[in-house]
Amino acid sequence: MAGSRHHRLTETENQFFSLLRAGLWNEVPDASLFASGADWEGLYRLASEQTVVGHVTGGINRLGTECLPREPERLDPFLGDLVATSRRNAKLDGFTAKLFEALEGVPAVLVKGQALAQDYLDPQVRQPGDIDILLPPQAYARAKEILLPKATKVMDEEPAILHQGMMFGSVEVELHGSISTLMSRRLDRRLSGMVEELFRQESLPSVMLAERAVPVPDALFNAVYIFVHFLHHYWSGGVGLRQLADWTMYLSVHKREIDPGQLRERLKNLGLERLWSAFTGFSVSYLGCPAEKLPLCGSLSPEKGRRIWNDIRRCGNFGKNISRSRGGESYWTRKVHSFWQLVVRDRLRHFPAFPAESLRFFLGATGYGLERLAKGE
Repeated sequence: MAGSRHHRLTETENQFFSLLRAGLWNEVPDASLFASGADWEGLYRLASEQTVVGHVTGGINRLGTECLPREPERLDPFLGDLVATSRRNAKLDGFTAKLFEALEGVPAVLVKGQALAQDYLDPQVRQPGDIDILLPPQAYARAKEILLPKATKVMDEEPAILHQGMMFGSVEVELHGSISTLMSRRLDRRLSGMVEELFRQESLPSVMLAERAVPVPDALFNAVYIFVHFLHHYWSGGVGLRQLADWTMYLSVHKREIDPGQLRERLKNLGLERLWSAFTGFSVSYLGCPAEKLPLCGSLSPEKGRRIWNDIRRCGNFGKNISRSRGGESYWTRKVHSFWQLVVRDRLRHFPAFPAESLRFFLGATGYGLERLAKGE
């Protein structure tokens, strides 16, 4: 288990990671970090920014009374979020079960979200998002035919990557007929091959949601897919620690189901071995996951770990800390600026930590970006 203190972190960040690790792994936080008190409002802001309030609250519940604030109401934001999160999870579990009932007979699997919540010690404390459904390309149109008439709002489709978003009241659902990173054509082609292979299987695992068995991908596919999804957002906008925690928790729970030889071969085929090594190392150093729980766990230098954490904090979850508003400018000015931000700057900002991968993703995204720019998309 990694140590609980990172000297380059602020006091609040050290306390935050101690609480997060305690909540994730059901351990006792480092009480010495709270000897001089805590900025509870700052801790809440950081936990909220990283969408891990429930797990941090779990860590707070494991603190001794001498570490807690004298004014109990300072913890009200944590507790209020916990109640709201639990209710939202129950709603999404039930709605997901109904979606798959409507899609009966259509090859589809639930990815991310509510499926991954089941791997936490308490699924109800994971902050939920939308519902993502992965389908083989040939089933994508049929799923749209079934669900779109029932939706309360339909988003613009991205037909090139077979992506359709829709709303059912306050619940967002996304249909994915492909896995497309828009970062590397070679990577995207090989991910498409993974999807084809997935749906050729005679049977798939499932998770129980609202008393219904909902199909999910096998462990090898999921381990790589969740990782690729995390990388996509890391290189094109931003991520929160929840996404990395989801992947870490999944790996720790399903390690025995993942053949290390097959995993190594798949990562080599996708060109992601170095990144896997770095981010498993980050999961050990910052999220406190025991190295033996992670397949093909690698190491991470302190400097690279600090770069990763600084990038995560600076950009915010899904890039919320980055201003992209250009509403008062012409269409082409906005498009050129978007190309600069989303392709050039986003892909190259990680160059100091990951030079080869950043250059690869920059060149790949540039090709995609110029193609879409020429089409006026």
